[in-house]
Amino acid sequence: MKFSKFFKRCVEIGIDADVRGKKQIEKMLKKEQKRQEKLEGVEKELADHERTWNPYQDCRIINGTDSVDVKRLAVGIDIETPEMLLIDRMREKGEKVDAVLIHHPEGRALADLDKVMDLQVDVLASLGVPVNHSEAHLRPRQDRVWRSIHADNLFRTERAAELLSIPAFCCHTITDNLVWRYIEKHICSKQYDDLGEILNALLEIPEYKHYALKGNPPIIVNGSKGSRPGKITATEFTGGTNGPEEQLIAQSHAGVGTILSMHVTDKTLEEAKKHHVNMVQCSHMASDALGINLMLDILGKEEKHLSTLDMSGFIRVKRK
Repeated sequence: MKFSKFFKRCVEIGIDADVRGKKQIEKMLKKEQKRQEKLEGVEKELADHERTWNPYQDCRIINGTDSVDVKRLAVGIDIETPEMLLIDRMREKGEKVDAVLIHHPEGRALADLDKVMDLQVDVLASLGVPVNHSEAHLRPRQDRVWRSIHADNLFRTERAAELLSIPAFCCHTITDNLVWRYIEKHICSKQYDDLGEILNALLEIPEYKHYALKGNPPIIVNGSKGSRPGKITATEFTGGTNGPEEQLIAQSHAGVGTILSMHVTDKTLEEAKKHHVNMVQCSHMASDALGINLMLDILGKEEKHLSTLDMSGFIRVKRK
């Protein structure tokens, strides 16, 4: 499969797992296309045309052309200049790498991270949190994320890939959607007597067990192994990055008893204690690896000869 087609297929997979549904996303994309058609002057020149077909601002190709057939991927959760140099060195030694799949965004994909956070409104709406509340809570947090990122040196990895002639693309929210859907289906929808049983269920998933063996297991950050979970959700798995602590309060009011999360901020944990919401911090890297694996399983059925060079926190686990 050619490089750009391969990436577009990843986008389609992310849409299939998106809480918003395909029809709503198509409506969003058409609205953006009409908006861009009306632009003039410098605004037209600066318009990001990818937004007319790709709803994930933190997922995009950062280097590469369609001259590449993708059969072997170097895959990592965080790939920056040191990892690019490692990949280049391995290619010199005979390791075949056609392209690089990076989970956490780099370059323009990182610059636009705040814009994908709107997804959080729809995740919370699926629990019964009013969208007007979520939007009001989310905007200040998005502004803080944007200001923080705006000051960073965003394009080092992108430029390293260009200089080394290494095709590379970022798949962040795409694979986060997949792991969110998986955890909601295989963990949150089940009945448990206590949080200890949830930990045991997570450890039956190979990625979580692998990281637990390395000293990075799922942990309870609020509540105890004997705490009853109540209504369980995985609202901290997709949507770019952590939302504001007000979102936890809204979930508490919506009847949520336990939140599964990739990572928990101090402010969110403080609110969880105030509002008696249990929180389980699943291993961040294990969760990211799970999402990538779920996408690669789908791609592997379509590209029979697809293989991976696993690095930077990623482990390949194949599912039937």
